[in-house]
Amino acid sequence: MGLRRIGCLAAGGLCALIFILFGCKKNDNVLMPNAPLPLYQVRATVVDTTGNPRPGAILMLSSPPEQSGTFIATTDSGGKATIQSPPGNQLLIARYGITLQGTLTVNVQASSTTTDAGVVHLQAVAIPAKILTVITEAESLQTALRVIGFTTFDTTYADTLLAMSLRDSSALLTYLSRYSIIFSSCDDGLEAGADEAVLSRTYGRYISAGGKMFGGHCNYYHLRRIWAPYYQNYDNQEDEVRDSIRIVDSGLEAWLGFSIASWDSSTDSRRLSGYEKFLDLPPGSRVYATISWTSPQMGVIVENTLGKGKFVWTNYHSDDLVNAQGLRTIIQYFLLTM
Repeated sequence: MGLRRIGCLAAGGLCALIFILFGCKKNDNVLMPNAPLPLYQVRATVVDTTGNPRPGAILMLSSPPEQSGTFIATTDSGGKATIQSPPGNQLLIARYGITLQGTLTVNVQASSTTTDAGVVHLQAVAIPAKILTVITEAESLQTALRVIGFTTFDTTYADTLLAMSLRDSSALLTYLSRYSIIFSSCDDGLEAGADEAVLSRTYGRYISAGGKMFGGHCNYYHLRRIWAPYYQNYDNQEDEVRDSIRIVDSGLEAWLGFSIASWDSSTDSRRLSGYEKFLDLPPGSRVYATISWTSPQMGVIVENTLGKGKFVWTNYHSDDLVNAQGLRTIIQYFLLTM
């Protein structure tokens, strides 16, 4: 490996996320423990701060039920989108990037006729989310963010955070607390080092206080320390023929518009199947996607919660997604919904 740089960079300026999305569809493969609620269609028109229709905005149900359904959609060229909802008073949320948002209450009718909620007006968010990306040589989450059209984030280096943690972990926590989301790239297993334990614990304190993290591959060493004694038992499940993922979370499937995706592994010779597949996830873990053919099903996108925060972990390199338009919308989904 080459020498890792120590320093901090800033990417300035505000931009809007332009989402290239696919049609939503109902997930018939998710089994629910309770009888599903009846769903009805509701439509809204999203307009920007000048009152013009905003295509490419996100319309979503504020509190979707725990069942399959189209609870999130993107607006068309006229700013319109239609989603599903249980009947009664509901709150709709519209977003464009992370800087514009609007809400609208509507009484969804139990009818075969679509309820027209009216117009949602986007407004600038008073305090936009601040995002930090951690640069390493093994993975480039900052590149993945730029590819999907997002450039409003600060960057630092893994070595910088490690040095800060060893010098004054409380000062590091204060620094991290400035950010709403941290994108932590895989550092090629250097996370396993004994001196990284303080950094892991500081990440845990950040998450417990409400921080959000999104990390790739070898971040599982941090997860081992934050969610001990889990993330110890894994199986590589080597198979270079059947590389694909199965989306098992209904919200993510509705966003993507598909449940099975082939893996474009041209940027990583190990392919998806060459990564660790953990058999001992912490209780309460939310699995968004698995290796489609493994038995038992092994998560490749897993969300862990602690206190008020969460860590969404992908046991692959997320920049492997950027050349596959369908898959890179996975990063868009978590950037918007975390």
